[in-house]
Amino acid sequence: MEAGLEHLSWAGGTLRYADLLLIVLQPTAKVMLTADRAHRLAVELGIADIAFVGNRAGEADRQRLEGFAAARNRELLAVIPEDDAVIEADRRALCVLDWAPTSPAVRAIEQLAEVIRARSIAQPPA
Repeated sequence: MEAGLEHLSWAGGTLRYADLLLIVLQPTAKVMLTADRAHRLAVELGIADIAFVGNRAGEADRQRLEGFAAARNRELLAVIPEDDAVIEADRRALCVLDWAPTSPAVRAIEQLAEVIRARSIAQPPA
């Protein structure tokens, strides 16, 4: 879904049945505040499996993002790095998977997909 908390406030009926809710987190104060609000709303809705994904972050941000997730008893599943290939693909109206399939962001997204696949095998939906 696009960014915003509206999906958690008025779409709660649908999201209540999500197998996994990923909250995208950037290492900035405003985004972390919004991610905290999204997390609290998701908990209120009763979404059982919630995790965080760091975006546009470097390895130096990992500890801060992991601490944010841990403070909420959640996992940080991945850190997607800031990547000029994503910006260039967007400028060209292309999918980054097609434009730069070996870029750092694409590799990190592929690793995230594997983590989610492994979780779904280990924890099949109820």
